[in-house]
Order: sequence, then C-alpha cells, then structure tokens
Amino acid sequence: MQAQDKIIVWKSTYVNTTEFTTIKFNDKIEVNGQITGQGLGKLLNVNYQLDINKKWEIQAVKIDFQSDSSFSIHLHKNKDKKWVNENGEIISKLNNCTDIDITLTPFTNTLPINRLNLAIGESKEIEVVYFDLPTRNFNPSKQRYTNLGNGVYKYENLASGFTANLKVDSQGFVLDYPGIWHRVFSEQEASARQREGFASSLISNKSSDEIAENNIYDWLIGSWNVEAVDYLENNEIIKSQGEWHFANVLEGRAVQDVWISPKRSLRTDNNLKQPRNRYGSTIRYYDNETKKWCINWFNPVSNATNKLYGWKEGDKLIHEGKENGDIIRWTFEDITENSFHWKGEISKDNGKTFELQAEFFGTKK
Repeated sequence: MQAQDKIIVWKSTYVNTTEFTTIKFNDKIEVNGQITGQGLGKLLNVNYQLDINKKWEIQAVKIDFQSDSSFSIHLHKNKDKKWVNENGEIISKLNNCTDIDITLTPFTNTLPINRLNLAIGESKEIEVVYFDLPTRNFNPSKQRYTNLGNGVYKYENLASGFTANLKVDSQGFVLDYPGIWHRVFSEQEASARQREGFASSLISNKSSDEIAENNIYDWLIGSWNVEAVDYLENNEIIKSQGEWHFANVLEGRAVQDVWISPKRSLRTDNNLKQPRNRYGSTIRYYDNETKKWCINWFNPVSNATNKLYGWKEGDKLIHEGKENGDIIRWTFEDITENSFHWKGEISKDNGKTFELQAEFFGTKK
C-alpha cells in the first residue's frame, strides 16, 4: 500500500526557525522543505528539495539559501551511484556517503532511520554528506544510529561527540529532537495525541498489587465476541452479536469494560431502534469495607444506570443490586479461559424467584 502524502511543521527554539515540509509518495519520494526565521544569528530563508527512492536512498539534493548572502547547492547521484555536482563532476570525497544531513532541518534524520530499518538494540555507523549551513560548505561526516525501541533512536556525530535521542513517529519522522526541534501537529494529529493521552492515562498494563488477592476479574481482561439473547416481557426473544472489551484502569485499581450490542460492524439505523441496544461501560472497583466489588453500569443509549455489588461464590461471579425496587442479579458462570455464560435476572418477590431477562455467551477473541 502506498503511503499517503504528508505535511509536517517543525519549530526550533534553538535556532528560532519554523519549517514547513511536504512529502509526496509516488514512484519516488519527493520532499520540499521551507525553513524561515532568525537562525544562527541572521535572518534566513532556506528551500530544499530531495529526491529519494522507495528504499529511502537519497538520489538528489538541492538547497537554495537566502540571507545576507545567497547561494545554491545541487548534488545528485549518477548511474554509478557517485555523488556529482550540477556539472556532472564526481565529488570523490563523498564516495562513501550513503545519506545526507542538513544542519537546519530534522527531516534528514529520517533517511538513515528508514533506510537502515534497525532492529531494537541494533546500531549502524554511516557516512553522510554534511551541509554546514549557513555556509555553503559540505563534507563527509561519520555518524551512528541506534534503535533504542519505542520509537526512539540515538543519534551520534562521531567527529564532534554530539549525541541526541530522537523520538520519531511510526513513519520515521522526527517528533522531538530534544532542545532543538519539536513537531507542530496538525489539528488531526493533535486530536490523535489527545486521544492517546487520555487512553494512556486511563488504561493500565496490569492490575494493582493492592487488589491482587481479591481480583476476580483478571481472567476477563481482553476482548470477547458475544452472542446476546434478550427475553422481553411480551415473550419476544431478540438475538444479537456483540463485543465486550475489558481493561485494567486507574493505576490498575479498577476494571472497566465497554459492552456493545449489536457490535459496531452491525450497527445500523434500523437495529439501533430495537430494545436492549447497548453501547455502555462498567467501572468495577474493590471496596475494602464490604469486601465486595462495586459495579456501576452506564448505558447512554437507553439512559440506563445500575449499581450492584459483586463477589465470587464457588466457580461463579455473583452481582446483585436494585432496579426500581426489584432485585437484579448478574452472574458469570461456566467460566473457562476462553468462554463464559452471563445471565441477567430480576426478582419481583424479594428474591424468592428470579426471571431470566438476558444471557450472553462470550468467547475470547
């Protein structure tokens, strides 16, 4: 699948510049960057164009620099993969240079990151064409990249000893170059970061040690396919396919689920009008005083809310509460590693008898 064209904006507090760059993916990758600001003690405007093949190998670079002095640099690789100038003259000092590094942009870090495709923990030394703006000088420079994992790459200039840990996105484009550049996000990207921030602050990787001995829901963590069967008062039976997702939340001190029926892929205007439509969530947390779990269910689709208390009884999980004065009971039974049977019941005679309202048959995704 061809990557989508991209627009990136970087701000630099170190050199007080802003960069607006477009990346177009066709038979090759075309990059156009414009850098403006007061960089390195002078007002400047820099335009650069890069031609890159699909292996992220640089093929050509053109730099137009405008300030109190102006100049252009145009280099490309010939058919023998040798660097040549605009007159076709081979620049032999660059023969070992596989990549480029332009001082005023973090984009050129993407070239070795994507070309090398390093495994986590792997390092590679390379030689690059180093463009030392605001001068027109360019020379070979030895560098090293190391994949530290989690989208972080260690960059080292082997001549100067300068190092930086670069945070990049899933496509290898720099998000943060500490102390020098940071990415300015589009509205869409900012919204995605907001969602990511909310999810990461809510969801926990594991259950808290504080509730470990009393956690009766750890087996539920994950996603489940569910066949839902609802029994209405007029003896009508409604069957639907649902999805149920569980996660540890709030530093692992609680368990939250999202229960959707019909599942998202089957939700249409017609079936959303039927009874027992659910797109809601439950928060479960352990109460040290009652030694039971507090269960709070919210279903905005039907304005339903329920509060119950849960505990383990034999090989079942029992939950009981009140609804309009009647006792309601929700039970997980027939529990295995990959399946369960859930029953929802109501008693209108203070617990003497119970009537089945719904049952769900879950299988682990």
